[in-house]
Amino acid sequence: MENITINKLELASELAHYMLVQEWEDRPENIFVEDDNGDTRYNEEAQDIFNHYYDKFEIIIETVQEGRTIKSQEQ
Repeated sequence: MENITINKLELASELAHYMLVQEWEDRPENIFVEDDNGDTRYNEEAQDIFNHYYDKFEIIIETVQEGRTIKSQEQ
Protein backbone atom coordinates (compact mmCIF):
# COMPACT_ATOMS: atom_id res chain seq x y z
CA MET A 1 0.00 0.00 0.00
CA GLU A 2 1.34 3.41 -0.96
CA ASN A 3 1.58 6.17 1.63
CA ILE A 4 0.08 9.53 0.72
CA THR A 5 0.44 12.92 2.33
CA ILE A 6 -2.72 14.79 3.21
CA ASN A 7 -3.47 18.11 4.83
CA LYS A 8 -5.52 17.02 7.84
CA LEU A 9 -7.16 20.45 8.25
CA GLU A 10 -8.25 20.50 4.61
CA LEU A 11 -9.54 16.92 4.82
CA ALA A 12 -11.48 17.62 8.03
CA SER A 13 -12.94 20.76 6.41
CA GLU A 14 -14.01 18.96 3.25
CA LEU A 15 -15.62 16.13 5.20
CA ALA A 16 -17.36 18.52 7.59
CA HIS A 17 -18.71 20.57 4.67
CA TYR A 18 -19.99 17.40 3.00
CA MET A 19 -21.82 16.31 6.16
CA LEU A 20 -23.23 19.80 6.67
CA VAL A 21 -24.65 19.86 3.14
CA GLN A 22 -26.17 16.39 3.63
CA GLU A 23 -27.81 17.44 6.90
CA TRP A 24 -28.98 20.79 5.52
CA GLU A 25 -30.50 19.63 2.21
CA ASP A 26 -34.16 19.60 3.35
CA ARG A 27 -34.09 23.04 4.97
CA PRO A 28 -35.60 26.00 3.14
CA GLU A 29 -33.05 28.58 4.30
CA ASN A 30 -29.74 29.10 2.54
CA ILE A 31 -26.64 27.60 4.11
CA PHE A 32 -24.67 30.73 3.17
CA VAL A 33 -25.03 34.43 3.94
CA GLU A 34 -23.30 37.33 2.26
CA ASP A 35 -21.69 40.01 4.41
CA ASP A 36 -21.90 43.70 3.58
CA ASN A 37 -18.34 43.57 2.23
CA GLY A 38 -19.30 40.80 -0.22
CA ASP A 39 -17.73 37.89 1.68
CA THR A 40 -19.72 34.66 1.69
CA ARG A 41 -19.82 32.51 4.82
CA TYR A 42 -21.98 29.91 6.54
CA ASN A 43 -24.98 31.26 8.42
CA GLU A 44 -24.69 30.98 12.22
CA GLU A 45 -26.50 27.65 12.58
CA ALA A 46 -24.66 26.11 9.65
CA GLN A 47 -21.34 27.23 11.15
CA ASP A 48 -22.21 25.51 14.43
CA ILE A 49 -23.02 22.27 12.58
CA PHE A 50 -19.84 22.53 10.51
CA ASN A 51 -17.76 23.07 13.67
CA HIS A 52 -19.33 19.99 15.28
CA TYR A 53 -18.43 17.77 12.33
CA TYR A 54 -15.01 19.37 11.88
CA ASP A 55 -14.06 18.60 15.48
CA LYS A 56 -15.16 14.97 15.12
CA PHE A 57 -13.29 14.47 11.84
CA GLU A 58 -10.16 16.14 13.16
CA ILE A 59 -10.08 13.69 16.08
CA ILE A 60 -10.63 10.72 13.76
CA ILE A 61 -7.88 11.84 11.37
CA GLU A 62 -5.41 12.42 14.20
CA THR A 63 -6.26 9.06 15.74
CA VAL A 64 -5.71 7.22 12.46
CA GLN A 65 -2.54 9.19 11.79
CA GLU A 66 -1.14 8.07 15.15
CA GLY A 67 -2.09 4.46 14.44
CA ARG A 68 -4.54 4.23 17.32
CA THR A 69 -7.92 2.49 17.26
CA ILE A 70 -10.99 4.69 16.87
CA LYS A 71 -13.54 4.18 19.64
CA SER A 72 -17.17 4.90 18.87
CA GLN A 73 -18.77 7.48 21.14
CA GLU A 74 -22.39 8.49 20.83
CA GLN A 75 -22.97 12.09 21.90
